[in-house]
Amino acid sequence: MADLPRTGMSEFAALPDRPVMIGGCPRSGTTLLRTMLHAHPELAIPRETRFVLESWGRRRKFGDLREEANRRRLARWIFMREKTDANRLGLDPEAAVERLVAAAPTLGSLLAECFVMFSERHGKRRWGDKRPMYASRIAAVFDLFPGAHFLNVVRDPRACIASLRKLNWYDGSIVPSVELWERSLGSVDAMRGSLAPDQLLDIQYEELVLDPEATLERVTGFIQASATEDAMAQMLRYYEVKETRSARYHSNLERPLDASRVSSWTESLSPAEIAFVEEETAPLMERWGYERVAEGVAAPDELREALAAKRKTQAAARRRLVWRDRLQKHVTYRHPLAARLNGSIDAVT
Repeated sequence: MADLPRTGMSEFAALPDRPVMIGGCPRSGTTLLRTMLHAHPELAIPRETRFVLESWGRRRKFGDLREEANRRRLARWIFMREKTDANRLGLDPEAAVERLVAAAPTLGSLLAECFVMFSERHGKRRWGDKRPMYASRIAAVFDLFPGAHFLNVVRDPRACIASLRKLNWYDGSIVPSVELWERSLGSVDAMRGSLAPDQLLDIQYEELVLDPEATLERVTGFIQASATEDAMAQMLRYYEVKETRSARYHSNLERPLDASRVSSWTESLSPAEIAFVEEETAPLMERWGYERVAEGVAAPDELREALAAKRKTQAAARRRLVWRDRLQKHVTYRHPLAARLNGSIDAVT
C-alpha cells in the first residue's frame, strides 16, 4: 500500500452510514469497485451520472437555494435533461423534482437527496456515487459532502493508458492519457494532508483483482459496512447483478475476476511507448510499487515534447479552475454548500 501517514480522525468519524464516493483515473477499476459495493446488501451506488460536478460548476446560476423556485429550477435541470444521465437512477422525474424542492436548501443536500431516493428504490439504507472525475475534483466532492468516505482507485499507468487507447480516447494518442493519470493522482495527493484516515482510502486495482477478499474486507472496514460471509459473497458475485451496461466499456463486468487483466497492457503498448510512460511517471510508479520493465529502451523525443506541452496547457487550465472555484466559494457565492444529509436514508446531521 502507498497510503501516506495521516493521524487524527475527522469530526465525522462517529457518524453512521456516511456516503461513499469513488474516484480515480478513468479505466482504473472504479466501475468494478462500484459494482461490487452496489452488490452489498446495505449500499446502493448508481451507474455513472453527470449532474453532481456539473451542478457544482453552475451553482451560482441557480441562485439562493433557500428560495423554492431556485430549488425547483435546479431539480428540473437535473431530472429533465438527457445529458445529466439522471435517468440511471430509475426515478419518476416529476416525483423526484418534488422531493428535491422539499429538501434542505443547500446544494449538497439536494444532490444527496437524489441518491437517497435511489437507495430507497433498492431497499438499502446507504448511498454512494462513483465517477472517475471525482478524483481530479476531490475538493468539490468534500465541499458538497464533507462527511464522505472517499475511495481512491489507483491502477498501473501502463494499464490505464492501454485501456484508454483501446477505447480510442484522444484518437489513440497516449500523451493526454499520461497527463490524465498524473492529474488524477496529483489532485488526490493535494488534498491528502487535509483529510483524516476515516475520509480517504487508497485501493489499488491490482489488489482488488488478485486478492479481492482481503481488499473488500479493508474497504468494508473503512466505510463501516458489515463484512458478513453473505455480504462478502454477494460482492464477489458482482457479475450476477442485472444492469444495463455498455458492452464497449464494461464487458468484463459480465464475468468473474480474471488475473490476466492486470498485465494485459503488455500486448497493447510498444516497447518505446512503455519506456515513455515509465520514464515520465517514474516517481509515482515507484511510490505505488509498479516495477519498470523497459530498461534500456529509449523513449521517443516527440512524445516527451508533446507531454511537456500538454502539462503546461493543463496546468494553466487548472489554475483558472481553482481561481474560479475560490472566487465563487468566497466572493460571488456565499450560500452554504454542504449536504445536511448523512449517508443513510433517515439520518440527518
